[in-house]
Amino acid sequence: MSRLKSFDAGVPRPSAGIASDLIPKLRLLVAMSERGHLSAAAEAAGVPQPTATRWLAALSRTVGVPLTRRAGQRVELTRAGGVLAESVRAAHSALAVGVARAYEASDPGQGQVVFGFLRTLGVSRAPQILRTFRATHPRVRLTLIQAPHEQLVAHLHDGTVDIALTVIRTTDHDLHATEMFKEPFVVVLPAEHRLARHDHLRLHQIRDEPFVGLTPGIALRTRIDEICASARVRPRYILETDEVDTVRGLATAGVGIAILPARQGGPLTGSIEIPVVPRTYRHIGLLVSVRHTLEPAARRFHQWTTRHAANGTG
Repeated sequence: MSRLKSFDAGVPRPSAGIASDLIPKLRLLVAMSERGHLSAAAEAAGVPQPTATRWLAALSRTVGVPLTRRAGQRVELTRAGGVLAESVRAAHSALAVGVARAYEASDPGQGQVVFGFLRTLGVSRAPQILRTFRATHPRVRLTLIQAPHEQLVAHLHDGTVDIALTVIRTTDHDLHATEMFKEPFVVVLPAEHRLARHDHLRLHQIRDEPFVGLTPGIALRTRIDEICASARVRPRYILETDEVDTVRGLATAGVGIAILPARQGGPLTGSIEIPVVPRTYRHIGLLVSVRHTLEPAARRFHQWTTRHAANGTG
């Protein structure tokens, strides 16, 4: 069994040297996470594949746990590698926010807003808000962060995000929420499914169906589990994933059925979305931290966006 080498902790290494050594390797790790293939990751990082292999091995030695493994002819990230890649992405977002804050400090007249939103809102809702805001406030700089609800809340608390478009939950403390819209929960089925003719569905009608859904621990999965529990239904999940779009695609393909918020713009081609009854909604709002004072540009963005939604143009 191979052993990971460790360096002598008693021998100091210059911090700048350590950072310059780690940064390109961490970029490669993120590229592996995003592309899922070593050759594509190496190309994205701008290094030959043999170099990429050596870098990932060296990074594993530095961290002290295996970050990659062989799966047949392919190299893939281990769970530890995936966790580290996600942390690197979060750190990169925080650094981008820091740079934006520095620009704002040097030129407060233009202003900077760090706007976070759920990935599921990045297709239509958030772009609509941003497009119309930019049309009337072209000098305000916007930094965008897409993340799960839990990360957005953490960013609001630590001040790296000014305003977030995300779920309103009573369990989120020290946050002020302004509701923007609500999304009905629906059952997602392939168009040829035997239940597709129904105008609405009660959960007991689908209790024996195989389900596809989000990974436990994700806020939306928790909400869906609560809805099912209130109807005394315990879904039988056959596949779970981290992405809402993947869940919707699996349901459309007939792998299993899914309970999700209705898709803005209508169901995917080949699928049907049937409202759950009693009607249940996911409430989406603009969240800000009560612990942090918004800068003028962020206040303008918040006020404009809430008026924009109230006028029905969002």
